[in-house]
Amino acid sequence: MSWRVHLTNQAIQGVDILPGKSPLLIVWTQRDRATYFDLDSGAQVGEHLHSAVARQSDKWAAFAASLVAPNGAYLPLVRTAQARILTTDDGRLRLFWPSSGELLLELESKEVKLEMPARAADLVAVGLDRFMGLVAALDAKGKLHLFQQHIRVGSFDLKLRVEDDYQPLLAVANGGAAIYASDGHDIVSADTSGKVRKRLATHYYIGRMVCSPDGKLLMTSDPETGVIRVYDGQELSPTHQRHTLDLLQDADQLQLIADLPPFGAAAGTMAIDNRGAIAFNISGVVCGTTLKQLDALPRPQPLL
Repeated sequence: MSWRVHLTNQAIQGVDILPGKSPLLIVWTQRDRATYFDLDSGAQVGEHLHSAVARQSDKWAAFAASLVAPNGAYLPLVRTAQARILTTDDGRLRLFWPSSGELLLELESKEVKLEMPARAADLVAVGLDRFMGLVAALDAKGKLHLFQQHIRVGSFDLKLRVEDDYQPLLAVANGGAAIYASDGHDIVSADTSGKVRKRLATHYYIGRMVCSPDGKLLMTSDPETGVIRVYDGQELSPTHQRHTLDLLQDADQLQLIADLPPFGAAAGTMAIDNRGAIAFNISGVVCGTTLKQLDALPRPQPLL
């Protein structure tokens, strides 16, 4: 598996790997439009188009039911003009992050507002454990706010150095395996009680950060060099890296005529699954590849 497709001349808004008997990649070219690809072969298998409706509308149930991929997977993230919608693997729980900044949880048709501390700063990143329903949110001061579904766990200072021109990053693994946060310079791994497990200072500026559903793999992008890096999630030790343009050049081109992105362009959105399947985009080019296509880094060995 290593393929690339020049999908659009516009910036791609998001990519997600959808697990199932036949894993798919969904690529969002617009807020309400996406294309499905077979994750292994890169074959296009369908398109998604929706017209969002208000949650109070009698058409809401039908709209929510339409947010399912051809392989039966619920779409993990959908953006509308009113809110971002995050959904668990079984589709029973949805988290709404509207433009007003509050967090609303819908569980079996009942909606609950998640109560933030009175002095909490504006939220800048939100993540959802798609298996257990843990909600994680980062505010503009770098504090982590945790909820187990509608029950507030607490707020925790991760000692992030948040800069005015940088939006902190957040990645949440399933089943409480790990919560990862970054201020662009440091990566912090925390557990579901807000306790910091590991902290790693990087030698590069982190542009994007995602983790595998089981939390064992963490992937970052370096916008200055175009390199993507993969870490062992438990130890935050680097295991693999490679330049994205090298990955694109090695991938099978699925079109007769297609251009590579300009040199120096960095990875936009990214995804990685438990098997080590990787997807990313540069400008309007989408690439599906695997961890095996990256260069393995030497692992420190104890002295005998």
